[in-house]
Amino acid sequence: MANIVFCFPPITSTINSSLRLARLLKSGGHNVSYIGILDCKSNVRANGFDFFSVYEKWFPKGWFDDYFVKSQSSLDSEHTIKRDVAGNFNDFLNYIINGGDSELALILKDIKPDIVLISTSGIDSVVWALLMHKMNYKSIYVFDILGGVVNHTVPPVHTGLISTGSLWSSLKTLLVWCVFYFKKIKIQKILTKNGFDIFSNKKILGLADYCRYPSEDISFFNDMSGPLLKLPELVLFPKRFDFPGVKKTGRYYAEASIDLDREQASFPWEKVIESQPIVYAALGTLPLLAKADYENFFRIVIDASLKWPEWNWVLSIGNNLTVDDFESVPANVIIVNRVPQLELLKKASLMITHGGPNSVKECIFFGVPMIVFPLWFDQPGNVARVTYHGLGLKGDFKTITAKELQDLIEEVTVNPEFRERTKAMQKYFIETEQAKPSLQLIERFIMQANIPPFLD
Repeated sequence: MANIVFCFPPITSTINSSLRLARLLKSGGHNVSYIGILDCKSNVRANGFDFFSVYEKWFPKGWFDDYFVKSQSSLDSEHTIKRDVAGNFNDFLNYIINGGDSELALILKDIKPDIVLISTSGIDSVVWALLMHKMNYKSIYVFDILGGVVNHTVPPVHTGLISTGSLWSSLKTLLVWCVFYFKKIKIQKILTKNGFDIFSNKKILGLADYCRYPSEDISFFNDMSGPLLKLPELVLFPKRFDFPGVKKTGRYYAEASIDLDREQASFPWEKVIESQPIVYAALGTLPLLAKADYENFFRIVIDASLKWPEWNWVLSIGNNLTVDDFESVPANVIIVNRVPQLELLKKASLMITHGGPNSVKECIFFGVPMIVFPLWFDQPGNVARVTYHGLGLKGDFKTITAKELQDLIEEVTVNPEFRERTKAMQKYFIETEQAKPSLQLIERFIMQANIPPFLD
């Protein structure tokens, strides 16, 4: 029996991606707990796991939604918040380097972790990884997205470029990486100039020196939200969903890790006509765009629904909108803030989605074709893989019209190949899920003496 700690950011989808793995480890007799900032607590505790809060002075309750999420917005009105968040993070790093890591050390001393699983979805993942190295706790990265590979076999995850493994594809991929490299340097300079730079390379190198971690083993150039250390990588995606030929030392693909037992929202099932198809539309849990943008998109979905008045249409509008924002809605359109997504996908015929990793994996797991409107970060890379495997189509969030959406819906629902290919990938996902490779990998990592414990 081992003590296993998950270190994850307060992003609902990211925590959800870890829950099945956490339950598997717990059912295997291991002690499982989570550690992080206070905003993680409610979700973790609601799903039955112990949670240890740290650095509450720096990241009090509500900080993530009220400050960090808003700081990631592209709106000019959030510039003051961007500077405040950047300043807070850099002051926090100064605090750590001046001995503030003792607060974390005291908590971990009581937990005595045999291994720490660090999510790479948080911009601060490098800080957690460096601190675990300093305290000599064995750690691995957990990827719930398909980024982090910098070579000719796979494009940056924020691009929609499809990699086929051919020579021409490899050349295009290398070119895209070169362009990305120079853009990243330019953006870094702009962020620093305007005071938006959350973690400067100089600060991270200073923390690495404090934690006695070799600077040459830090990857500053990658397509993730922050630098990466040289650690084993557990990827919560079946390998076949990624592009062909992807290779990286120390990277281990596992299952989709879909938690069928997670807490879900209530839903007015009495409004659903069971004999008719369900089209489900949702754009994720992070409100990173203006309210008007989300409202306009869902109005387009409502207008598109008029072509199929006999179908059920379910719109999950998130917390950025209210049901009252939509008037004169057809009787067959159900609008709610949250839905029990897993239960809904069991019955759905199609999902209109932003292409978040959990939504994509869950659509495949339940055999539901997709129309994907990528919004940010890894979502263009997700839709590239969806279209490469023939599991759905891509739409343009900024320019889509009701007529264009109707055409996409008709193509996906009429052409049987989309459902056939999705069903074939579903079979592979279910088989991989049943094999539980993530559980086997982590237990092998625990048995390894070295850090990082790369396996054969």
